[in-house]
Amino acid sequence: MEHPQELVVRQAALTLGGRAILRDVDLALARGEVVALLGASGCGKTTLLRAIAGLAALDGGSIAIGGRDVTSASAQQRGVGVVFQHYALFPNLSVVENVKFGLLAEGVAQATATERADALLRLVELEAHRDSRPARLSGGQRQRVALARALARKPSLLLMDEPFSALDESFRIPLRRSFRGLQRQLRQTCLVVTHDRAEAFELADRVAVMFDGRIAQCDTPAALWRQPATRQVATFLGAFNLIAAATAPGTLRRDAGWWAMPQDALSLRGEAGGLVLRAQVVESWVGQQRASVELRTEAGDLVTVSHDLGKPALAAGDSVDLFADPAVLQYLPT
Repeated sequence: MEHPQELVVRQAALTLGGRAILRDVDLALARGEVVALLGASGCGKTTLLRAIAGLAALDGGSIAIGGRDVTSASAQQRGVGVVFQHYALFPNLSVVENVKFGLLAEGVAQATATERADALLRLVELEAHRDSRPARLSGGQRQRVALARALARKPSLLLMDEPFSALDESFRIPLRRSFRGLQRQLRQTCLVVTHDRAEAFELADRVAVMFDGRIAQCDTPAALWRQPATRQVATFLGAFNLIAAATAPGTLRRDAGWWAMPQDALSLRGEAGGLVLRAQVVESWVGQQRASVELRTEAGDLVTVSHDLGKPALAAGDSVDLFADPAVLQYLPT
């Protein structure tokens, strides 16, 4: 990595009630990097975040933050900031009092804590609300207070658990984009837990896709879109068409496995030398600008393409030729 590693998790294992929640997880974050833990509910992503924060003890493995082994350290000794899904603000304290609470608890002088809190409120554009109580703020504003409070102690690592999921989409998208700009400005190392694929790909430098207590693949958004490591990853990301190897054209066929192609790489317009698949329209769903068309190939594979609304509409039963560039196909063994 270009920068020193801020977080290193090695072979993390944790069992609850006889069930393995984390299974030998390895993960590393470079200083100033944002990594998203992406997965469905119950995959272990929040448990991993809690273990890193010192809120859940590992049964095996190790955690190092800033080059220091903190596996057995308390949450207070780890020097991390945590932003939870539901803010956890003190309702009886003002905005500025919430932000400087942790600093005062650590013995920081009142004037220094106030100066730091006011600087952070300016960064998150809440200085006009410094004396307000949380109940008078919108959800997005309360989340920005929680973020400022987490940053007040200047943590080497910021942990965020579904930080924007409680907000409506109209607030969630601009807030997460604002956060990304702030993170870059501060060069803050962040680990973000989310089940939202769009959020993970927009926020993170790398995305770690988790299933059943394991990280199946950790890579850049661009690499995940083009080179999923397994069929499970490709299916979860939901942006790939999968063709069973046994049904693929002869030049592609392998004994077993699947051929994955990004949905945007499959089209109704072809070029010389492209892969051609004969298919029949199953259904078409019209969106704001394009239609999503589900088709079944002659070999029986279901695929999806995006269709321009300015072109003739496709109806169930229509037969079409699909084209794909073989160079973008990824073979996924079983």
